[in-house]
Amino acid sequence: MNELDTALLDNYFNGLLSVEEQQVVQARITTDSDFRNEFALRQKMEDWPQQAAQRQAFAENITAIGADFFKENASETPITSPLTARLTWQRWALAVAASVALMIAAVLFFQQSDAPGYRQYAQHAPLFLTERSTADDLATAAETTFNAQDYTQALVALDRLLAAQPTNTTAQLYRGICLLELGRPAEARAALEPLSTGNSAFRADAVWYIALSFLQEKNTVRCLESLRELVPGDAHYEQAQELAGKLNR
Repeated sequence: MNELDTALLDNYFNGLLSVEEQQVVQARITTDSDFRNEFALRQKMEDWPQQAAQRQAFAENITAIGADFFKENASETPITSPLTARLTWQRWALAVAASVALMIAAVLFFQQSDAPGYRQYAQHAPLFLTERSTADDLATAAETTFNAQDYTQALVALDRLLAAQPTNTTAQLYRGICLLELGRPAEARAALEPLSTGNSAFRADAVWYIALSFLQEKNTVRCLESLRELVPGDAHYEQAQELAGKLNR
């Protein structure tokens, strides 16, 4: 990473880039592994404050619960009889059980906070359609809306474009991405599977996004199965290895 790339990422995460400059950054992510790794690291740094706030709130809740319990027990009447001693022992046993439960909940909470998610890997290259002619207006509308992250309108434009150009594989791929972004993973898979099993230039891209559709559904087993279909030299292979490593922890 040189100083220019560092400054570019600084401006990206500070919201100082134009739409065109943001598209350049997104395109670099898909073609430059060093730049992609640095981008992912910066994304984690940006996300950390929110995760840290969640951890802090959880820790404060645990502390407050513990403080309330011990304050309550400290004010109780001293033990004066076997019955009182037995009841007090039972209360302490319950307190220990509650503490263990809280510790387990804390571990699960922190593990869940660090688990890989769809949003972490949903980094899409800008849409540029090359098949023009009679569908120029539709192609322009699809490009404009997708690159502006208006996935609802982009899906409408891509559906219209595919009605005019059914074999436009670029439109097919980005239609699947739109469905993913709209939280419709099963429909996304249906759109992407013909590309993933054929000889399309977008085969690896389709496989990657199918894996992300399972990640969106938190279906780790099926996600890993899809990731294993990518081989060295395929697009997204390095990202697939990284994601698989995290899911296998």
